[in-house]
Amino acid sequence: LAGARLTTIEGIGSGPEKLHPVQRSFVLHGAVQCGFCTPGMVITATEFLARQPHSDRSEMAGAISGNLCRCTGYSKILDAMENVAEEVVVPEHLPPPAPRACSPAAASTAAGRAVFSPGSMAELWVILSDHPEARVFAGGTDLLIWLRGRRIDPPSLINLAKIETLRGIGEDSHWLRIGAGTSHAALLDDPRITTMFSVLSQALQTLGSPHIRRMGTIGGNIVTASPAGDTLPPLQVLDAEVELCSVAGMRRMVISDFILAPGKTALRPGEILTAVFLPKPADHVFQHFEKVGLRSAMACAIASLAAVIGVSPDGRIESARLAWGSVGPTVARIPAIEAALIGETLSRKTLESVIPLVATGISPLDDVRASTAYRRLVAGNLLLRLMKFAPPSAGMQAEGLPMEKSL
Repeated sequence: LAGARLTTIEGIGSGPEKLHPVQRSFVLHGAVQCGFCTPGMVITATEFLARQPHSDRSEMAGAISGNLCRCTGYSKILDAMENVAEEVVVPEHLPPPAPRACSPAAASTAAGRAVFSPGSMAELWVILSDHPEARVFAGGTDLLIWLRGRRIDPPSLINLAKIETLRGIGEDSHWLRIGAGTSHAALLDDPRITTMFSVLSQALQTLGSPHIRRMGTIGGNIVTASPAGDTLPPLQVLDAEVELCSVAGMRRMVISDFILAPGKTALRPGEILTAVFLPKPADHVFQHFEKVGLRSAMACAIASLAAVIGVSPDGRIESARLAWGSVGPTVARIPAIEAALIGETLSRKTLESVIPLVATGISPLDDVRASTAYRRLVAGNLLLRLMKFAPPSAGMQAEGLPMEKSL
C-alpha cells in the first residue's frame, strides 16, 4: 500500500449527522439487515457509482458480486444503488496519496517478513540474487490466502507490482503480447481481447469478482497452476506461449509444457514469467468458455470447458481445440475428440457421438465442491451445451441442455 490512498468505511460520510448519499439511500431502502456486510457493500457501491454513475441494474449487480450478503438482501441493496447512482462523487475531503518515504526496491516489513518492491527488472535481478528463497508475487490474491492459512512460510517476499514493463498489451502482425503483470480487469477493458480472443474474455468475466480482477494478474493465474485456474483452458485452446526470463536470459514455451502438475510449473530457480503470447486467430472461428461453480462469482470451477472451433462456410468443422478445467491435475485436452470432429457438421448428433470419449479422457477427483461422478456428467454436458452458444454461421441449431440432465 506504499504510496496509495486507503479509504475505509470511516472515510465515507461525516458521521451520523451527515451520511454519505450511499449510506442514506441504504437506510431509506432497508438495505441494512444484520449489518455484517454493510461496510463492504457501502465502500464497493460508492467506488463503483463514482466511476460509473449511469450503470444499469445488471452492472451494479456485477459490481457487488464479490460482496456476500447472507441475509440475501441484494434486491434492496440494488434498489438503494439505483436510487442514488447519479449523486455519488469521490469524497472531496480525502487527502492525496502520501509520497514514498523510500526507494521502490527498499524492503518494508509485513508479519516479520521483508517485502521488496523493485521498480525495474534490473532491481529485481539484484534482489533475487541476494534473496533466492524469496517468494515472488504481483496481485497476491492467492498468496495472501496461503500465508493466512500457513500453507507457505517464505522468509521474504518480492512484489512485482511496481515494474511497469511487466504490464500492458502489445501486438504485431502475428502475435498479441500480454505482460504477465497485466490485471484481469485491464484485459477485459482491452477491445483486442474481447474481439479476437473472446474465449479468454468470457473466462475472465467468471474469475473471482471485480475486486479480485483488479488485483489479480494473468501471470499469477498461470504460475499458480491450479487445476481450477479459469484462464488456463482458454490459453491452452488459443495455443498460448509463455515468456520466461532470468538474469541469464529468456526462453519461450507453449503453455501446455509449462504447467506440469497442480502448483508445479517449469520455472527454474531465479526465473519469472514475464509475458504471454497469443497467436492471432484465423477467420471463421467459434470461441466459447463456460464454467460451472457453486455460485456465479467468487467460486472455483467444478468443471469448465474452453472451445475454439474452426468452421468452413458449408458448416464443416475444419479445426477443433477443446480444453476442460477442474477435471484432472492439469487442463485436459482429449485429442481423440478433436480428431473425431474434423470434417463433421457442428450438430447435436456429432457432439453426442463423442461424449463417451469425455469420460475416459478426464480424471476428476472427489472434493468438497463435487464428486467424481458429477464432474464427469458436467464435463460431457458442457460439450453438448456448445449448441446453445454457437452462432448461426457455425451451422448449429441454437439449443442447449441443462447441466443436470443425464447423458
